[in-house]
Amino acid sequence: MARPTLTLGTRGSVLARRQAALIRSFLEAQGVAVQVEIIRTTGDRFQEVPLAKIGAKGLFTKELDQALLEGRIDLAVHSLKDLPTEMPEGLVIAAIPERASPWDAFVAHPAFSGRVEDLPRGAVIATSSIRRQAQLRAWRPDLQVVPVRGNVDTRLRKLEAEKWHGLILAEAGLQRLGLQERIRQRLAADILMPAVGQGALGVVCAADNQQVRALLEALHHAPTAAAVRAERAFLHALQGGCQVPVAALGTVAPDGTLVLRGRVVSLDGRRQVEGVQRGSMKTPEAVGEALARRLLAQGAQLILEETREASEGYAPQRPR
Repeated sequence: MARPTLTLGTRGSVLARRQAALIRSFLEAQGVAVQVEIIRTTGDRFQEVPLAKIGAKGLFTKELDQALLEGRIDLAVHSLKDLPTEMPEGLVIAAIPERASPWDAFVAHPAFSGRVEDLPRGAVIATSSIRRQAQLRAWRPDLQVVPVRGNVDTRLRKLEAEKWHGLILAEAGLQRLGLQERIRQRLAADILMPAVGQGALGVVCAADNQQVRALLEALHHAPTAAAVRAERAFLHALQGGCQVPVAALGTVAPDGTLVLRGRVVSLDGRRQVEGVQRGSMKTPEAVGEALARRLLAQGAQLILEETREASEGYAPQRPR
């Protein structure tokens, strides 16, 4: 008996559709018919507004969540960094495929031939992320960091139109779009530590949808899942989100040791707290929570409280 057609929900950006196509191809290789439904989210509707100013959780997920809960779609594909650390009741992350690059990339204006270390004093760098803004200010206080939103192609057009020296984008997104040639440089952790879940995908379905969960089992990558579960537990324990400059990266060694690095930075870049926690990949949440407790005790608590009290979504430039 033929399996019924599954409806896969996704946002409408080129990158989101490309990521959804990866999951669709996996399912179709198992003989499953898949149709794709494009769903517009709150974050997509307000592309000229800074994310932190919209001030809601699940900006890129809640409409897809609702479609899942209502049974209008069977599964949804997300960039894992967009998924809130608390899933809505009745939904589950059914699979986390093997992670692509977690790193940020420097995309330079065509007129600028250097690397990020070669940027002149006062150079203008664009990014949509408070996490990136804060870390860039900590690394180079002289840089002018400006906000930019929109899909990847929109941001690349703005880069040339505004004559910025460069912008920061996720390396995985550029690779998935076939835009590797636009990457001037992968940025190391001493400049930019990645966002929680960056480079990974999360496939969400209804918790009681055993058919979809069974179909996705072979797609799930345990080391990636352990790493991002630790990162998400770290962020959750800090009560963070897209409005808080928190960065983390988990890796799993061949012997099963999970290594989690985390960083919390003030909006102006003046203060930062970071650390490393090791543990077993079998208990990733414990690793994330332990690192969060350490950093909170070392000063992250005050940084996060000040960040949440800030009335503006974007940080003030550090005085020259």
